[in-house]
Amino acid sequence: MMNCTRLAASTLALVTASPLLAQDNVEVLARWNYSTLYTSGWSVENMFDVTEVIDANGEAIGDVENVVFSDEGEVLGLIAEVGGVWDIGDTHIHIPWEEVEMGDTVEQAMVPVTEETIDQYDVFDDDWLDEGTITQADTDATEPVDDDLAAGPNIFKATDLIGDYAHLSDGVRYGYIADIIVEDGAIGALVTDAATYGRRGYFAYPYDYGGVSPATGPRYDMPYTAQELDTIENFDYEQLQSRSD
Repeated sequence: MMNCTRLAASTLALVTASPLLAQDNVEVLARWNYSTLYTSGWSVENMFDVTEVIDANGEAIGDVENVVFSDEGEVLGLIAEVGGVWDIGDTHIHIPWEEVEMGDTVEQAMVPVTEETIDQYDVFDDDWLDEGTITQADTDATEPVDDDLAAGPNIFKATDLIGDYAHLSDGVRYGYIADIIVEDGAIGALVTDAATYGRRGYFAYPYDYGGVSPATGPRYDMPYTAQELDTIENFDYEQLQSRSD
């Protein structure tokens, strides 16, 4: 069975290259199902609610504030608020994704920061940032960041997308982005709430980075028609094995 990351890449290729877009989208969605999402994906929204950030000693040190992605959907890092249990007070830091260790659920995320090593990060000097903006090059380092950090070109924060309006290929508003499901270090699917359009429940679709455009404001453009999306079944969060309440 084709995994969700490969399906997302297939969707991108269809959007950018195929003159038979509508037919190809139907074929992509016809092969689309939630099996691998349920078994190996995790919810960003759930992470915001429950994930405890721990240090290398297993001590709880803070919470996840955001997730940083490349436009292609790759997870670049976490933004966490840590240090409240230490003398320095709360500090926001960015941790590259390859330095984050996640378990089978989203209950905990281990990061390479402890009370003994926090002094290695200069919490009073964020000159590495340009006026509170993080760039793709910046995501290679564990560094203190502003709590209202803006994303630079070719990257975005999860909160930049969650809550945005989702539009159909003909420009009609379809609802809003309710969640991002991550699988194998990349966006496996976007979950929409289309209740205002008349579809109750949540629906997960392959991610297409061509749909993210800062020029169009807070919106995400899907390469699908309403008829194509009607073929997708409800996304059942109860089956998401990594989910924690």
